[in-house]
Amino acid sequence: ALNHYFITADPAEAAAIDGGAAGPGWSRTGETFRSGGPNRVCRFYGSPETDAVTGARRGPNSHFYTIEAAECAAVKEDAGWRFESHDFNGWQSAGGTCSAGTVAVKRAYNNRFAVNDSNHRYTINDAVYGQMLASGWTGEGTVFCAVQ
Repeated sequence: ALNHYFITADPAEAAAIDGGAAGPGWSRTGETFRSGGPNRVCRFYGSPETDAVTGARRGPNSHFYTIEAAECAAVKEDAGWRFESHDFNGWQSAGGTCSAGTVAVKRAYNNRFAVNDSNHRYTINDAVYGQMLASGWTGEGTVFCAVQ
């Protein structure tokens, strides 16, 4: 119903969502990638607090992941996002290229910042990435590398 995507490395969290803990309508895409590597991936959730100026929720009802230390630090300073954890590990890419034995994880963005409905989809599947772009999402390219 939201046209959102969500990833988690936590089997208990995945089972809870399967059971309706995040509301109705969620279904698994069947897309996965494996965690591993020297770098921790930061996980954020849109801040649920109310913005006193607008009266609306401060952050989106969504999660965001980054492996880049500078991006993680910047998002920690953004009132619209709340740092949750270092969810899993991966490798940083070298200019969008992953080293041997790893696979590129690409990120697509739904362009809905203006209505506080931001969402990202993470995939190692080039066909899925292409479908997201064809449906109007913005491609952000390779954002980290995962175990092949």
